[in-house]
Amino acid sequence: MSKSRILLLLILISPLFASTSFAQGFPWDDFKRRTLKEIVSIDAKEIQDSERENRIIFHADMLLSVIKVKYTGQSRPLAEVKKDFLKKWAKTFSRNADEYAEHYEKDFLFTEDGIEYWLPVQKKVSAYFPKELKEGEEVDIYIVRAGGVCSKKVCDWLFLVEEFQKPKVSSPE
Repeated sequence: MSKSRILLLLILISPLFASTSFAQGFPWDDFKRRTLKEIVSIDAKEIQDSERENRIIFHADMLLSVIKVKYTGQSRPLAEVKKDFLKKWAKTFSRNADEYAEHYEKDFLFTEDGIEYWLPVQKKVSAYFPKELKEGEEVDIYIVRAGGVCSKKVCDWLFLVEEFQKPKVSSPE
């Protein structure tokens, strides 16, 4: 099995085991530091405006990323269009697509440089938010770029939150 297939397998099965107690098995080092703005810009460049209307876009290059955002404490049920997207996306990469999609029930609101992002978060991961995070606090989220649902030339990009950590504090020199 190639390294990329093993990593993909880890990502797709991680919802079955994800929690902060699973920290030793999570592939932390495979995630590159990026911003959500940067990833949205990459997505926007990949398709032309004329190609956006009524499309579902699946990304094979998941751009595993660690993003520093602010946690707002707000959540909402995952929209049916996102649930449907997750099932279809997971079918492309997993035999347990329905089970994978069931691990995402809610979107959580995060902000980056004042811009709001509603991101699907695994149930087992979000269960730790009230215990470990405070509203307005910075957090590093570990995301997978899944793709997007586009209509009327606007795309709702899906970045799946697989794990989180409080940012490491730099020691004074």
